[in-house]
Amino acid sequence: MAKRVCTSKRVTSEVRQEALDQMRSAANISKLAKELGIPRRTLYSWRDKELARQEKRKQRPKTRVEELEQELGRTKEVLAERTIDLDFFRGALQKIWGRRRPSSAPVASSSTSKFEK
Repeated sequence: MAKRVCTSKRVTSEVRQEALDQMRSAANISKLAKELGIPRRTLYSWRDKELARQEKRKQRPKTRVEELEQELGRTKEVLAERTIDLDFFRGALQKIWGRRRPSSAPVASSSTSKFEK
């Protein structure tokens, strides 16, 4: 690599992008920073800002169709959660009904028998 020196405080987006590309494949960032004449912290700052922009692009729907697909996905998740809750409560209710005495069966005395010695 040829030694480059960043003489101005403003760097073009092409130089910035080239530096980020080199940073991805560089084993030693400090050495790269010295070769480019750019402070190491500046390289990391550029990288972090680029990663944040990429993440923001991923999160932001680009079209109405993508927005609706995201909403449909969230709706399906909520529906799945509600279905699980419903199955749980349905099973619990069936257990409760299974433990109850049938209403047509004769009712035994509610008192318990006395303890005999």
